[in-house]
Amino acid sequence: MQSALPSRDSEAALRPAMAEVSHRAAMLARCPDWSPDEGALLVIAPHPNDEILGAGGLIRTWAAGGREVSVLSVSDGEAADPGCEGLANLRREEMKEALRKLCPTHVSVTRLGLPDGRITEHLNRLRNAMLSFCRDRLTLIAPYEHDGHPDHRAVGALCMDFGRSQNIPIARYAIRPRLDPETPSKERWVKFPLSNETRRAKARAIRCFRSGIEPGAGDSTGSAPVGGQVERAYEAFVL
Repeated sequence: MQSALPSRDSEAALRPAMAEVSHRAAMLARCPDWSPDEGALLVIAPHPNDEILGAGGLIRTWAAGGREVSVLSVSDGEAADPGCEGLANLRREEMKEALRKLCPTHVSVTRLGLPDGRITEHLNRLRNAMLSFCRDRLTLIAPYEHDGHPDHRAVGALCMDFGRSQNIPIARYAIRPRLDPETPSKERWVKFPLSNETRRAKARAIRCFRSGIEPGAGDSTGSAPVGGQVERAYEAFVL
């Protein structure tokens, strides 16, 4: 049977998304290089594999240099497919395996277990958990508050407020950002360069998520994650 070819209408519908991806890639390519200040990292992940997609290369580089990295896993991602029994356990195990593949040294993971899709109802628990990590020379790595996923937006906004109130530097990673042409002038985007070895390790880690569930799959926004997290020679953050 001959495969159906995309219709002209479907191709036209894809053009705005493709133009946005092209605009985003061009903007990020012009961003300056960046690295966190020396000290510990606290990586906030709304769902399992957000930490790998958004900051896996940074996590590996930092841990390999003998510096402390902690991951606070906010939810188990169980709402991605409510009909899949045991998905929460599966995604937790996939995350553990992915971090072992990613880093030659141990990365501490704290599971908070907030309900996927309803994190906004439990932000006080997240804030209290973050307080327990506060120390000198800490950098917070958090989701971008203008991400296309509601859990990412809620967690990102809380992290921004937390960073300001505790005087902690923060860098935000973007899984599915919504950028307008004025964004580059409003916010400071930077790149954390990745070695070839780090990129290969990140690719191996991402393949550990065999459930095939993207972070936040089933999101009503329909936004797709940023393409090229593995292919790019850097990870992008907003300061």
